[in-house]
Amino acid sequence: MLGPFSLSPSLRFSKVSTAFLPFSFFTVSSSSRITRPPFSTLCRKTHPFPYVHREPPFSPADLLRSSTPTHRTVVCKGGERFSSFVSADIPPKEGNSGMETATADNGRDPDPSEERIRLKLEDLSWDHSFVRELPGDPRTDAIPREVVHACYTKVSPSVEVEKPELVVWSESVAELLELDPKEFERPDFPLLFSGATPLVGGLPYAQCYGGHQFGMWAGQLGDGRAITLGELLNSRGERWELQLKGAGKTPYSRFADGLAVLRSSIREFLCSEAMHSLGIPTTRALCLVMTGKDVTRDIGNPKEEPGAIVCRVSQSFLRFGSYQIHASRGKEDLDIVRVLADYTIRNHFPHIENMRKSESLSFKAEGQEGSSAVDLTSNKYAAWSVEVAERTASLIAKWQGVGFTHGVLNTDNMSVLGLTIDYGPFGFLDAFDPSYTPNTTDLPGRRYCFATSPILAYGMLHNSPQLYQLLN
Repeated sequence: MLGPFSLSPSLRFSKVSTAFLPFSFFTVSSSSRITRPPFSTLCRKTHPFPYVHREPPFSPADLLRSSTPTHRTVVCKGGERFSSFVSADIPPKEGNSGMETATADNGRDPDPSEERIRLKLEDLSWDHSFVRELPGDPRTDAIPREVVHACYTKVSPSVEVEKPELVVWSESVAELLELDPKEFERPDFPLLFSGATPLVGGLPYAQCYGGHQFGMWAGQLGDGRAITLGELLNSRGERWELQLKGAGKTPYSRFADGLAVLRSSIREFLCSEAMHSLGIPTTRALCLVMTGKDVTRDIGNPKEEPGAIVCRVSQSFLRFGSYQIHASRGKEDLDIVRVLADYTIRNHFPHIENMRKSESLSFKAEGQEGSSAVDLTSNKYAAWSVEVAERTASLIAKWQGVGFTHGVLNTDNMSVLGLTIDYGPFGFLDAFDPSYTPNTTDLPGRRYCFATSPILAYGMLHNSPQLYQLLN
């Protein structure tokens, strides 16, 4: 266990420089009981490196303690490098199926009894439905600008790398993609998953979306430092989108550099995989690559930090803001809202289009005198809206069950699939405190504190003009 959760049994660490692990010699085995700090301390945003905690000693090896007596000893010597991977032989938690529907759990681990398909990167089955079925930006440059009448911009990763290194990866995510774990050993793997070398069959793009921030409409936001490599279909018919976070500038970067640092990348990798192990719907993380280049970050004092890129995996990164941006632009883009909703239902809620009358449900709009009930069978958008609301409510309840606080609960950070996405200034309660917020910019008003998560989610659902337009 790490803080409130256990990590996936298939995480692998490789080529981690002890420049970031300044610990004395230590040994960890199945009988070890190393005292460790609360998870919120480990993942505090301002901490120079989230694994490091000097009193008492703490390291990645502490994450890899096993409850089984067969777990081999893990040894790390300060001042040296270790290149062989270490295995986290932690048994997966039972019953972690996530949401009830297959489209919502975003990565139920494959049944070990099934015969596994192991493909090379070149043999993966790409199917770029988002680009194929939705309107795109005619321009392909990364110059920051307002992108209109489009759901995405085709743009390639532009991050600079210098001897990039694979730091950590998840074999359970590789199994979802039916990717052979041996592919992680390829010399060119860090180049491919830093974006420096294009993936054969990929079609990179950045998504356009808007959002409310601190209660105010912020207009166009979009993927400012995330670039989707493309969509894969596995043999089970599951669709998986691969996305690099920290891959360089896009038209949605505004004044930012489009890069990410090791500190925040490790936070996202660890927490997304841990949340999955808890049975909480979430995006996943395939791997984390260090770019070999430093990135300047100023959190009080300008500082050079190691650059890094996380490969995030999800069935879709569609957010509430993906529809809001087009609804906000009036009649000219209203058709895009409908086209995008149709795409979402067709690819991620197919059961709604096939709903039988016996499965129908009617509801009456709250607070609207004289309004007639809506038959969800005859209005697929109404049925979709109800399911989005149910998934969102279930997600928030599961967050609160483990003390998770997102920190930036805006419409650009809320998934329509009911997944936890965009791990930024998140945190976990160390003790029950409804006013707790992990977001330091939120401290005066505590808008995004633990207690307000259900209220914020309700507000996003209740005040979604793009859904009302479709319902009518």
